[in-house]
Order: sequence, then C-alpha cells, then structure tokens
Amino acid sequence: MTIRSTKLGLAALLATTLSATAFAQSASETDLTAQSKAEASSETRIGATEVPETLNELMSDLGGDGVAIPTGEITEDTEVTILTLGDLESDEADRSAALDNALARAQTSLDMLQTQVDGSDVLTNALEEDGFTSDNVLGVYQDTDGSVTMLIDDRA
Repeated sequence: MTIRSTKLGLAALLATTLSATAFAQSASETDLTAQSKAEASSETRIGATEVPETLNELMSDLGGDGVAIPTGEITEDTEVTILTLGDLESDEADRSAALDNALARAQTSLDMLQTQVDGSDVLTNALEEDGFTSDNVLGVYQDTDGSVTMLIDDRA
C-alpha cells in the first residue's frame, strides 16, 4: 500500500512540476512579448512629415504624429528654408498656453531633434545666419527633393 501511495504522490508531484514549468514558460514568453511591444512603442517616431500651415496643425502634430525629425542625409548643397511660428496662420484666439503645453509634452523628442540639428553644420549655419540656435527648432521637415524646412519658435 505504501508503494502505491508513494507512486501516486510522485506522479502528482511530477504533474504539478511540469504544469508549473509550462505555465512559467508561457508567462515568460508573454512578458517578453509585452516588453518588446513596449520597447517598440517607445522608440523614436519620425513624426510629422508635412510642414504645418497653421498653429493648430502644429499642435495636432505634436500631440499625434510627433516632432518632425529628418531621416535623409543633409548635404552641404541642401536648400534650407526657415519658417517661424509667426509665419503660421492662426485664428484670433490666443493659443500660446496650448502651444506651450504641447511643446512641454513633446520636450524629449524636441531635445533629440535639437541634438541632431547641432550635429549638422548645414542646419546650424542656416540657423546662425537668421540669428537662431537649435534650442529654437520645433521641427525639421525634409521634402522628397532633399530640401529642408526648419520650423522655429521665434517667440521672445
């Protein structure tokens, strides 16, 4: 009788161990899948690709698509255009607080963009010619022909 109950006990222990191992492996794979998805969603998005025409479009881009970051090579012969916030169309309402909030939420992406701008002599020189620094840059939009438009915060 003891042998039989020992065999039964060992079988139950073995079954429990195997199912716990399978469950742990399944949970581990799920954790890894969730982790890789989280890492993918936290990667830098390239962001908006079209130059905004209005202040509302800019704020929408900052809240949705993200900061415009160039992906192509910027060579010495790249045509660079400077566009300021003052150049964007705006409705009559004062949107400075809403814009400041949108910029604050996008600050990490803006910091990465501004660091990238600092690494480009072409962009830095274009900024300096107009009296700006990379700290003023809100977006760098690269067109299919290679030309670049930099959106600048020209507010005092």
